Amino acid sequence: MLINLNGKIVPKSEAKVSIFDHGFLYGDSIYETVRTYDGRPFLLDLHLARLQESAQGINLELPISPEQLKQELIKTLEAARYPESYIRIIVTRGEGDIGYDPKLCSSPSFIILVTQLMPPPPVIYEKGVTIALVSVRRNLASAINPAVKSGNLLNQTLAWMEGARHEAYEALMLNHKGELAECTMSNIFVVKNRTLSTPALDCGILLGITRKLVLEIAQLNGLEVKESSLSPEDLWQADEAFLTVTSREIIPVVRCDHQVIGSGVPGPITKFLHAKYRQKVKELTKSSLHPIAEMRN
Repeated sequence: MLINLNGKIVPKSEAKVSIFDHGFLYGDSIYETVRTYDGRPFLLDLHLARLQESAQGINLELPISPEQLKQELIKTLEAARYPESYIRIIVTRGEGDIGYDPKLCSSPSFIILVTQLMPPPPVIYEKGVTIALVSVRRNLASAINPAVKSGNLLNQTLAWMEGARHEAYEALMLNHKGELAECTMSNIFVVKNRTLSTPALDCGILLGITRKLVLEIAQLNGLEVKESSLSPEDLWQADEAFLTVTSREIIPVVRCDHQVIGSGVPGPITKFLHAKYRQKVKELTKSSLHPIAEMRN
C-alpha cells in the first residue's frame, strides 16, 4: 500500500495523522472509492464530482481542486505501479482543538490510499452470494444524509457486524419505513418479470456510480427499469437479485437469510447485465471520451 498524505507520498508505516484531526475525533470527513481498469481510474470525474457534493453536504471546503486531486491520484498510482489498484480518497476537516466547531480546524487534509486490487473469487459470480436483512436501520436523511459519503460509518459497521454473525456476504438495511434501502457497501437490485427495480434515492440511499451505470445499460438494452420503494417481500419474491459496487461490479444474490431468491442460482438477466457492464467498461477505458484518457497531456 502507498499513501499520498497532503501531497507527500509515503509508505503505510509512515502515514500518520494527528489524534486531534476531526476526522478521527468525530468522523468529520468524506471519502470516495475508485478502482482501475488497465491501470486507469474508472469514471474518476464522476467520483470527484460526488466527493465535491459530499463536501458541500457537510460544509467542508476541499483543500485542493478536483483537478489537483486528480493529478495527485495519478502521481500516487504511478509510484505504486500495481497492475490494478483500489483507491480511496479521503478528505478530513483537519487538525484542531476538541470541539464540534469547524473553525477550530486550520485547514482540511486529503489522503489518497492506493493498494493492489485483487480479483474477487470467481465463485461469487458463478454461484452467487447470501445476504442478511439486518435490524440496523439506514440513517434518516434528516439525521446523517446517506447521500453524503461520510467517513462516519458506524451505521454501516453495526449492520455489517450483524450480517457477519449470520455468515452473510453483505448486510441489507431497511429505512425507517421498513422499505429496502441499501447494503453496507453496495446497492441492491431485484428483477421480476424482466423488470429491473432498485430503491429510489428518497428511500435513503447513496447515489451509487455503478448503480447509475447499470441503470443506463439496462435501459439501452431494452429492459424496463424502475426506481421506487421496495419491500422485503419484493426481494423474497423476485426472480433474481444482485448487488452493485465499484470494486466488484455486479454480484448475484441467490439467498436472503433462509429465503432462496428465484431459482437459487445467478439468473439470466443478472448475467446479461454483467456481460454488458464489462463490455461498457472496455469501451470507456479504451475510448478517448474516457474521463481521464487525456489527463496526462
